[in-house]
Amino acid sequence: MTRFTLTALRPAAPFLLLALVATAAASMPSHNMSAMTKAPGYQPYTKAAFDAAKGQQRVLFFWASWCPNCRAAEADIQKNLKGLPAGVVIFKTDYDKETALKKQYDVTYQHTFVLVDAQGKALRKWSGGGLKQIVANAAAAKKM
Repeated sequence: MTRFTLTALRPAAPFLLLALVATAAASMPSHNMSAMTKAPGYQPYTKAAFDAAKGQQRVLFFWASWCPNCRAAEADIQKNLKGLPAGVVIFKTDYDKETALKKQYDVTYQHTFVLVDAQGKALRKWSGGGLKQIVANAAAAKKM
């Protein structure tokens, strides 16, 4: 019986593990919220970030990782982020965790968008779509 040992690989094991983790992280789905912090126009919802963007048009995107429509909207937003006008910020808001926000804006299902004014009042609310609908609703609200 032939016996193989991995003794020769032991010194390299930490580097191999690091390479595997880096490869896995690079292939993570686009709903990885920590990767979003690089795009100031699209970021995870936190109350502090939301409040800091008070002078801009703020859109809450209520999404759920288990929702295929949300994943499609997420992919569309990420793909077309360069088309987001300056002064518009989309906050990716976890539908399952942000229950107080859902109640505040009467959001009853995921894949709902809410355009909010500087005082926190909902100006427009819609379901479905992606970046094109966000831009259109933000432009329409600006004309009001």
